[in-house]
Amino acid sequence: MSLGDNSLGRSLSQVFAKTQRREPTKGYLEVDLGLIRPPGANPRTDFDQSALQELVASIRQHGILQPIVVLKRDPGYEILSGERRWRAAKLVGLAKVPVVVRDEEDPRHVAELRLVENVQRADLNPLELARAYQALIDEHGLSHDQVADRVGKERSSITNALRLLALPRAIQDLVAGGGLSAGHAKALMGITDPVWQTALAEQIQAEGLSVREAESLAKNGPVPSVGERIAAARAAKAPHLRELETNLYHLFGSRVAIREKAAGKGALTIHFDSREQFQRVVAIMDRFIKQSNLRSPAPPASTPPNSATQGPLAPAPVVPVPPPPAATG
Repeated sequence: MSLGDNSLGRSLSQVFAKTQRREPTKGYLEVDLGLIRPPGANPRTDFDQSALQELVASIRQHGILQPIVVLKRDPGYEILSGERRWRAAKLVGLAKVPVVVRDEEDPRHVAELRLVENVQRADLNPLELARAYQALIDEHGLSHDQVADRVGKERSSITNALRLLALPRAIQDLVAGGGLSAGHAKALMGITDPVWQTALAEQIQAEGLSVREAESLAKNGPVPSVGERIAAARAAKAPHLRELETNLYHLFGSRVAIREKAAGKGALTIHFDSREQFQRVVAIMDRFIKQSNLRSPAPPASTPPNSATQGPLAPAPVVPVPPPPAATG
């Protein structure tokens, strides 16, 4: 059952059946609007203004069709259910409104009635619902099972709703304002890093991600940046390779990556980000090649293929050249 599912197993009339009715023959009283005050603790804290204006228009045309349920107070009355109708009646400018008075002094039962009324008549947002459950637990000592029994829901639904209160306040505000759904919030609950949790919540809202997309991102974690991937790869290398990469970086002025494989194989890669950087690397390598050639001895003379069997060639004998013959005359 999702957190946003506010279906209820019991009806409000069943809950109200626990209290005694005190009604005149016509079923309700007409009382001055000024004698009625809002509830001391209402699970609903946000009232949708567009929906409230629709109710105002309906009351102007048809009047209040359903009486406001109130508790007798001295002086006046306190709303048990129907605060939206009371607010709309004030906007319309009604002098009197119909009410039904309940005799109820048990604070716990009053809190239950208010919660059930709000769940049935006008959907609470997930945060309001969670806070209402928490109030029943904290103020009236109810367990999760008892709260579930009072509002006709499964215990797991109560527990999951209460987990919303552990989210960072910024995320709670997004849920309360409708920027995130209950499904999105549930996906965020599995993230232990509050920074990543908040960042993903903002990404969900900015990009309009689905609940499934949010669940996938929450499961896989944040995508590391290029710098983070490089740092992780370097951390996994042997210290002498990391030191060599650093030395080569200082030599070439470019990032150098050494990857070592099995059997002594591997790769050494010099990265460059511009033509100028590439030319610098080439010039440095060219200089080292020339310096190496100057220090190296001259290569040995070519050896005939049969030298291995005949041995080194002896120097050719010097044959004296006879002087040219004397001239005759």
